[in-house]
Amino acid sequence: MGFVLAKIMIKKGDRFNRLTAVKFIRRDKKSNQYWLFKCDCGGEKIIFLTSVKFGRTKSCGCLIIEKKTIHGMRYANIYTIWASMCKRCNNKNNKDYKNYGGRGIKICESWEKFENFYADMGERPKDRSLDRINNDGNYCKENCRWATRKEQVNNKRTNHLLTYKGKTQNITQWSKELGINKSTIRQRILRGWGIGKTLNFGNLLKSQGFKIIKE
Repeated sequence: MGFVLAKIMIKKGDRFNRLTAVKFIRRDKKSNQYWLFKCDCGGEKIIFLTSVKFGRTKSCGCLIIEKKTIHGMRYANIYTIWASMCKRCNNKNNKDYKNYGGRGIKICESWEKFENFYADMGERPKDRSLDRINNDGNYCKENCRWATRKEQVNNKRTNHLLTYKGKTQNITQWSKELGINKSTIRQRILRGWGIGKTLNFGNLLKSQGFKIIKE
């Protein structure tokens, strides 16, 4: 059953800004209605209906806190990082959109609010930047870190990743670990060599009785 306010029927499920009507609670002596509302943030609060209906109250109180948080950090470096992330994933006119939102990279629902992103990631450490651990994964707490420049370069999706004996690294990393020239590894791959032969060719020759003078 609905209740009339200024000739408009108010009923369960009606939305006003961030608030959704849950149920009628009571009327006061002046016939003012009070309803229980659920906020988009998950909070619930009993609010004077007229205040909600005419926009004087738009949330359970979280909106005011959010505005204060954003206002106080709008020019902070961490806020700029968050805003840039949003633009890359959501703004089709952004120059980097094709490499992010354009190929399906999304921002988790929680991180659509700056304060949640800030709570999860904290301040950016010196000389580090936001990096997705899995370059094909979304922006979320589980898939993001503050990475050094070297870590980011090694994690570029353009890098050729090779998995050998359960270990995955790019060509540069395998080159340093095994002492094989990067161009040698690339040439072997282009010739159609398997990963094991590409990375372990020296040991293969040794096992067949050859003496390795220089890789």
